[in-house]
Amino acid sequence: MTKKFFAAVALCMALAPAAGADPFTVKVDQTVTLKLASPANSVVIGNATVADVSVADARTLLVTGKAFGSTNLTVLDRAGNTIYTSQLVVGGEPEDGMTIVRAGGTYSYSCVDKCHATPMVGDAPNHFTDVMATVTGKEATSKGGN
Repeated sequence: MTKKFFAAVALCMALAPAAGADPFTVKVDQTVTLKLASPANSVVIGNATVADVSVADARTLLVTGKAFGSTNLTVLDRAGNTIYTSQLVVGGEPEDGMTIVRAGGTYSYSCVDKCHATPMVGDAPNHFTDVMATVTGKEATSKGGN
């Protein structure tokens, strides 16, 4: 009886999804490649405001972090079987970034050579708006706009 019990437990563990498995993580505004063991037919992301998924080919997905948070990612094969499922966590700032919290507001900076303000989801609204105005103004100038 004990042998059968342990065999049944082992079988259940092998067939059950990994509940305690590490989540798939990606940083905001970064893209990570996800290679699949078998071809995908459908890709579903729980909350498209947190992350986006592009299909490069049947076995390669490109996951882009859009906003801080977590959601889930599920991939199905042609028969409708789940071939990949994971919690998806989006967060963290780049290694060359810095965040300052001042007077209850968050201010993000990119510090590649020296620190420059950079727009980041969650920044203080005025800071975000000011930085985006600079970014879009520079883009318009480079295209010959005013």
